[in-house]
Amino acid sequence: MHSKHIATIAAAACVLSFVCGCAVAHEGYFLSRHPIIAAADFDSQQAIEQMRAAQRANSDDMGGHAGRAIQLLQDARQEMQAAAGAAH
Repeated sequence: MHSKHIATIAAAACVLSFVCGCAVAHEGYFLSRHPIIAAADFDSQQAIEQMRAAQRANSDDMGGHAGRAIQLLQDARQEMQAAAGAAH
């Protein structure tokens, strides 16, 4: 049962990564005009990848905290991209 739970989480993370990747491509135009926000967005993406690596290294979801941290980082990236779009 535990491995099915991990597989489900992994599949959901892959889908979410794809969807976020599409959003980043759309917002890429705005980010390219705001290099400081683009750098923060890049750092956030790197943090997400590091959290995923930590999940893999620990073979669990770390009490749900790692997944929550990833979600918050993804939310932050969306806000950064919106800020870049609003800044013109």
